[in-house]
Amino acid sequence: MAISMKRSKRKYSGKQIIKAGEKLIRENIQDDEKAFSAAMDILSYWRFNHEEPLDFAFKLLQELIPKKDNTAIFAKRLKRYPSIIAKLKRFDKMKLKNMQDIGGCRAIVSNKKKLQQVVRELRKRPEFKNTEGKIRAKNYVDKPKEDGYRGYHLVGQFSNKEGEKMDIEVQVRTVLQHDWATALEIVDLFTGQALKSNQGDKDWKVFFASVSEQFAIMEEIHMFNKLSDQDKFTEYLKELNKDDQHMSGCRKTQDYCQRLNVIKKLNAFAVSLKFVDTKLGENGGRGYVLIEINTEKNTGKATMFKEENSAEAEAMYTEVEKASAKDKHLVVALVSSTAVGGIKEAYPNYFADSTDFTKYLHLICDAQVKRKDGVFSNLFNWKK
Repeated sequence: MAISMKRSKRKYSGKQIIKAGEKLIRENIQDDEKAFSAAMDILSYWRFNHEEPLDFAFKLLQELIPKKDNTAIFAKRLKRYPSIIAKLKRFDKMKLKNMQDIGGCRAIVSNKKKLQQVVRELRKRPEFKNTEGKIRAKNYVDKPKEDGYRGYHLVGQFSNKEGEKMDIEVQVRTVLQHDWATALEIVDLFTGQALKSNQGDKDWKVFFASVSEQFAIMEEIHMFNKLSDQDKFTEYLKELNKDDQHMSGCRKTQDYCQRLNVIKKLNAFAVSLKFVDTKLGENGGRGYVLIEINTEKNTGKATMFKEENSAEAEAMYTEVEKASAKDKHLVVALVSSTAVGGIKEAYPNYFADSTDFTKYLHLICDAQVKRKDGVFSNLFNWKK
């Protein structure tokens, strides 16, 4: 006798899930404690439903991708509450039930050639094809986002134990593309911007878009990631000299790097981020971290506040911000401990080695490019 597998009934209907998302983006929803708590229960339930399908997607990546690139790095995450709410607010037609990336996993491969090989394999998989055989994918490698983001995204359907299929997003990036995305996330965290959502200071947006173009030039160089630092620089210079647009883009990146004092800030952010991570490990719990960075001395200070002391944190932040307005070398930020945790979860390698983005940025800034006055110059001296 055949045994039929019964699907367990959902605790909440699709309409209830959609309505919960709509409630959570209302102004002052947290003032209505009962409504907020009920909506959060539904969101948590819906997010948890993606856990098993996410595990299946993650295992698929770990099985398939090492056959093409045995140096690949993998990460997975369930989308955090602030990110879900921000996305619901950002897109008018977005509904919680239809959000495709509540569960997401990522593979970071060594170069563009490996990325193309991996994508071809994933596109063959039935999980990424709908009933009509069509594949839901976004090629941000060949057609980057406006902000300069590059990577390849696929949305597949993976089942939980009850046989219910859920959307899971899979991202494939090269190491350079990942370094770029990491740096943008860190700048967002420390400057209070939303560059990842294409919002924020115009100069920073131009800077990251320009860097992305230069990184793309580097990735077209044969075996670029295998070259020595000096050979990377030499080959990159050759590519710049072949194309006036490439040269112009390099000059633009140098200008904005200097204008924003990017390298000093990123170095200070990296030191502070590691310091904050250590502090969080010692103190734990939810709350806020007031970060004070001196980009000239490359020093940082972090002051912890419990969640219930947010008013005190805001008051001290205001005072420190006044001081920073008089000193261009001081950068201050008030960030939530959960935001730092989210960065660490999504970019674990950043805490181990945060120098990669800056290293490649140096290649750009060290390049001798023809400037408006006709003189060939650069911002930094290349050290062999």
